Amino acid sequence: MIMDGIFKISELLSVHTQKSELERKEIELAIPLLTDEKYISQIFEWFCELSGGCNGCAFELDTDNKMKFLVIILFLYSPAFFTGHRLKNGIRDILAKLFGYNSGSGVSNHLKDIVQIYNTYKMFREEVFTLYGEIEKRLKDRGLIP
Repeated sequence: MIMDGIFKISELLSVHTQKSELERKEIELAIPLLTDEKYISQIFEWFCELSGGCNGCAFELDTDNKMKFLVIILFLYSPAFFTGHRLKNGIRDILAKLFGYNSGSGVSNHLKDIVQIYNTYKMFREEVFTLYGEIEKRLKDRGLIP
């Protein structure tokens, strides 16, 4: 009986330590690479150039490419979104304007399915990974991210 209690305490301490470490790691991973929203339009230009999905005009982007661009912006500006947290304030309005939407609800409609789409479709993920890698390289070359 006493051994059960000692084992539970030991296990509780272990779980607490693991939980603390996971919380620390989550906070670390949730730190955005970019915070200055003025770079979103430049990232969009690069995205268009790399994807061939538009000629610098968001109105020409199909839904698939809008979703890819949104994932890249989420990775850079609001990575915690992928774990159920809210999109960083201000980003939705910038994206709505960029996409030519009258309100942020158009962006929200894309965002409600984006995590599932990213997790479900391997080809989508691979295309995002390729585009993100090139955009990340350009951001590093300009000293905007470490």
